This record gives sequence, C-alpha cells and structure tokens, in this order.
Amino acid sequence: FGFIRSALRRAWTKYPVRYQVMDAAKRPYQGKDKRTKWVYQCKACKGLYKSTEVQVDHIKPAGTLRDYKDLPSFVSNLFCEADNLQVLCKDCHTLKTKEERANGK
Repeated sequence: FGFIRSALRRAWTKYPVRYQVMDAAKRPYQGKDKRTKWVYQCKACKGLYKSTEVQVDHIKPAGTLRDYKDLPSFVSNLFCEADNLQVLCKDCHTLKTKEERANGK
C-alpha cells in the first residue's frame, strides 16, 4: 500500500485546490532579494516565508492507508476542499504533525 499511498500523494501535489490555498496565502515580497517576488504567510505563526519554506497542510489529517477498506476515506480526505487546507511553514507543520501523531489522530 506504500506504492498506492505515494502515488496518491504525488497526484495531490498537482491538485488545483492546493494552488488556490497557496494563492490565498501569497503576499508581495518587500525585501532586498530581487529574485523573490512572493512570500507566503504561515497560518500558525503568521510569519512570511518563501515558497520552498512552506507546505500545504490538511487541517483534518488525510489518515492512513493500510488496506483496501481505508482507500475511500483516504482519497476523500486527501482531495478535500480548500476549507480543510492551510499553509504552514515547515517548522509549524512538523510541530503539528508530531502533536497529531502523539494524540493518535
């Protein structure tokens, strides 16, 4: 199931709703770096980060995919609407993920 899970997650990186959430968090860059045009605001810490420093997070986790009966709920949670997605910096995303795993979500 690792193969199926990774294929679905790869497909999710091209999911149009994911881009909508990124666009909503986009802010004009006002620093000295001439190459950077946009930064993205982290929903948790409110910091501004380059696109390589943020990730789109599922507010309600997508869950696990360990057998065939998990497939429908995993897919519907993974390919969700924008109201279940948020932009987090990598540090906030790591912290949120650790908390979810510790709480068994």
